[in-house]
Amino acid sequence: MTGIILAVFALLAITRGLHGVARLMQGFVPLMAIIWVLTSMVICVINIGQLPHVIWSIFESAFGWQEAAGGAAGYTLSQAITNGFQRSMFSNEAGMGSTPNAAAAAASWPPHPAAQGIVQMIGIFIDTLVICTASAMLILLAGNDTTYMPLEGIQLIQKAMRVLMGSWGAEFVTLVVILFAFSSIVANYIYAENNLFFLRLNNPKAIWCLRICTFATVIGGTLLSLPLMWQLADIIMACMAITNLTAILLLSPVVHTIASDYLRQRKLGVRPVFDPLRYPDIGRQLSPDAWDDVSQE
Repeated sequence: MTGIILAVFALLAITRGLHGVARLMQGFVPLMAIIWVLTSMVICVINIGQLPHVIWSIFESAFGWQEAAGGAAGYTLSQAITNGFQRSMFSNEAGMGSTPNAAAAAASWPPHPAAQGIVQMIGIFIDTLVICTASAMLILLAGNDTTYMPLEGIQLIQKAMRVLMGSWGAEFVTLVVILFAFSSIVANYIYAENNLFFLRLNNPKAIWCLRICTFATVIGGTLLSLPLMWQLADIIMACMAITNLTAILLLSPVVHTIASDYLRQRKLGVRPVFDPLRYPDIGRQLSPDAWDDVSQE
């Protein structure tokens, strides 16, 4: 039932079109992140006396002699690194290539592609170091209850919030996760529909086929077991990362040119502005109206 409700709401949102979804996500996603971070900060302030011990335990567990000796065997360390790479991609999607088309559609200020790239890097910082750290602090502040041992993922954070906030803490986490899941579904649909435009398949039949597939995928995801879902996601995301990283290597000369242009203007003390006419090879690859208003300044 949860999957059907989520799929219906997602379908209603995506039928509004790209512009409607973009307006929805523009306020929706930052609001969710702010609510989660503020809630975590309030809990940390309330339990401020435990923070020094929590922070010390993080460093002690990461750099202790026992951990170093255990990591020397290789297996424990390799498992930690592998799991870290896999789960971090779910957190920030860095290197997957799933969000550049959305970033490219955003307004950049100063009007330079390198500036938009910097904004994207800041997003990775906020997502990983701020939001994920806030979640980790909540789990550690909840204490070393042995009942946590068989729990992981959403169940672990629900248990921690129940300890810290009372019975309604788990319900709050459930609501936040549902909202994040909803926004992720809608956002990834935006990326997919943008790709249809790029492939010149943006006809009504193809768009509605994509919408129906999205609806069916959401429902199907609720019917599969969690271990199977993780395995499928790991395989698909690995394929995405390999494809995207290959493209990044091929585009390295373009990245170097754009970054050099940005740094050159910064050193001159002027506001960086990208002019496609200055780089004809890059300009020929852009849409006809890309950066036109910039070059006329």
